[in-house]
Amino acid sequence: MKKRLCFLLCSACMFMMSSCGGSSDSTSVDAAGKHNEDLLETTGKDEKAGWFVAEAASAGMLEAELGRLASSKANAPQVKALGQTLLNHHTQTNGQLRQIADLKNLMLPTQMGDDQQENYNEVMSKNGPAFDKAYLEGIIQHHKKSIKEYEEMAQEGTDVELKAFASKSLPMLRAHLAQAEQLEDQLNL
Repeated sequence: MKKRLCFLLCSACMFMMSSCGGSSDSTSVDAAGKHNEDLLETTGKDEKAGWFVAEAASAGMLEAELGRLASSKANAPQVKALGQTLLNHHTQTNGQLRQIADLKNLMLPTQMGDDQQENYNEVMSKNGPAFDKAYLEGIIQHHKKSIKEYEEMAQEGTDVELKAFASKSLPMLRAHLAQAEQLEDQLNL
């Protein structure tokens, strides 16, 4: 009886200790980036590629989720349409990134990074024209940042598949940025 009770208590403690670490750490952008960096470093490959994968996945999640939100919540029909376009394109791009990551045994975060989550929450809290303005500002800001990161990977990256992925994705990202900027001007937001 004592052995069984001790086993149950030890099992409960181990379960509590494993859950106290929080699954968010193991699926965060930082955890995925560090895992990828360590993996690539041990194989003699460019560690920056691992961080690119983690950060691009987080940005892609944000763009898809903001697109989903805009497609249903936006005030202007043009903003709704842009949201649907971004949802479709970034969902597809996120799937392509996942395939590359899976082939290379790289980890993708399962949740957005803190900055992306904060931006999502900020946009989500708005309604009407204020929502449209916050959405377009967020899209513009995040696409500018993503374009810089994708350009760096496309020009300086050493991983053939990720370099090709970045190059192939750049025209879409630039088109999204141009559409968002044009729409912001058109709606006088």
